[in-house]
Amino acid sequence: MADDARPEPGADARAEAPRRAGRPRADARAVTGDPTDEILAAASRLIGELGVGGTPMSRNAAEVGLKQSSLYYYFRRKEEILAALVARANVVPLELIKQVTDDGGSAAAQLYRYVQADVAALCALPFDINDIHRIAVRDPVEFASYWKERESLERQLARIIRRGTADGQLRSVDPKLTALTVLSNDEGVQNWYRLGSRWKVEAIGSQLADLVVGGLLADASQLPQIQREAADLGPVAS
Repeated sequence: MADDARPEPGADARAEAPRRAGRPRADARAVTGDPTDEILAAASRLIGELGVGGTPMSRNAAEVGLKQSSLYYYFRRKEEILAALVARANVVPLELIKQVTDDGGSAAAQLYRYVQADVAALCALPFDINDIHRIAVRDPVEFASYWKERESLERQLARIIRRGTADGQLRSVDPKLTALTVLSNDEGVQNWYRLGSRWKVEAIGSQLADLVVGGLLADASQLPQIQREAADLGPVAS
């Protein structure tokens, strides 16, 4: 991927904000607030199992105990559900990397904090991030906004890594490839965490941050110092 450019986006795939709560359930479950997250989680799961074409609105509605007419109250068509899933995939990591950058600190500490926060955010998502990637790659024009944001995330992370290599704190690596690998590592954690884990997400995030940053440091003995700096800067809010 080019560092700075991808074709300008076409149709924007962002869905509207979640609609009002309160539509009746088709089953006996109580109505408790806006079921948007539940709808999206069910849609992601069904799409992973059945594919986009095999996941009609009626099946999604049944999965969350809504009548199909009630599902239309929140999403008018299947494409809106897909757009909402895709749009959510980039919102949190972009907010995380902005906060990490704004907070300052060394490049290694910023990278450490980002990995910790990104792992926690991914594990908290109600849907499988890999399903989102598969959906978006099928239609790069319709989901151009997703790819543009993804490019921005990769560029910002690569910028942190490039700064670390320039000042000698990090080893000489390809910033773009390293950024992509870091993001892939974070997303890979979600794959097995969602199956059930005896480890808390905070411990997993710190472990991966140790491995990533420790492996990139020009002087690996500096890892405890980086850990302290990251802790002093505080947790990254997601």
